Amino acid sequence: MHKFKSLIFVSIALTMAFLLSGCSNQSSGGSGNDWPKGISVSSATIGGTFHVYATGWSDIVSKKLNIQSNVEATGGPIPNIELVDRGESEIGLVTMGPAYEGYNGIGWAEKKYENIRTLFPMYKSYLHWWAMPGADIKSIEDFAGKRIGTGAAGGTPDYYGQRVFEDLGIELGRIVNGGYNEYTNLMRDGQLDVASAFAPTGHPTAVEMISTDKVNIVGVGEKSAELAGKYGITHGVIEANSYEGQTEDIPTLTIYSAFITHKDLSEDFVYELVKATFESKEELIKVHQSAAELDPKVVPEALAGVPMHPGAIRYYEEIGIELPDSVYPKE
Repeated sequence: MHKFKSLIFVSIALTMAFLLSGCSNQSSGGSGNDWPKGISVSSATIGGTFHVYATGWSDIVSKKLNIQSNVEATGGPIPNIELVDRGESEIGLVTMGPAYEGYNGIGWAEKKYENIRTLFPMYKSYLHWWAMPGADIKSIEDFAGKRIGTGAAGGTPDYYGQRVFEDLGIELGRIVNGGYNEYTNLMRDGQLDVASAFAPTGHPTAVEMISTDKVNIVGVGEKSAELAGKYGITHGVIEANSYEGQTEDIPTLTIYSAFITHKDLSEDFVYELVKATFESKEELIKVHQSAAELDPKVVPEALAGVPMHPGAIRYYEEIGIELPDSVYPKE
């Protein structure tokens, strides 16, 4: 009898241990014991592309990987780099120019943010301007002496626009920081000659003003490749007919937006995270149309400036993507 009771006790104990083990694995968010219990995703201001994309992505991967996820509104790429580097956020959305500078401790960065690692690229943006017809502007050199709207102070079009003007020796009449609604009114009132964006083609304000005011699109021009190398970003062309009346390709600087993470996040978890992202492309497109550009083939170009997380490297190598040496971490 005592022996029988002992066997029952052992059986119950083993069953409880098994159940507790299963609960423990589930509470860690997935199949790996080193998976995080949840992730924080740093995006940007509410209503912007980063925040919309991050929120939709977070919902999708949370369900696929059975892990909690929380999207935080932030000031954008630079704060996100700082948060991820400190380990205060597991995931951050960035543009690759600031990420390159942050990792290397140049430009805006007063130190090296060497804990950040790339995951996957989102979409490509183009530095371009639209000029009022009365300003007689055909190329960036014609900006000399003109009044230019470069967006919010310290924002991507302002940051790179001012660097381009300085490096090309273009002395502007005046820089006006502000928003696109303000720029539209100023341009129509004759108080501003040009406005700019570092965004995907088809920028809504540019499209509107082409239709109503016959503005023309201008890019960086033939120095794009040289400047891109200096800034650690990419270059390309705004293809002909991207805007009404634009009959030729326009060379300019380009920049990819991307997801980054901390270098110490679980390799297995990151592998599954990246895999789930690419397998969910159609769902992401429903969240934001820019997800149509999600493509592992652009990874070698888009993410070359900053080391990649080993979990992401494993995924890309598995699907046959040839990665540049620059993405492999020193460790």
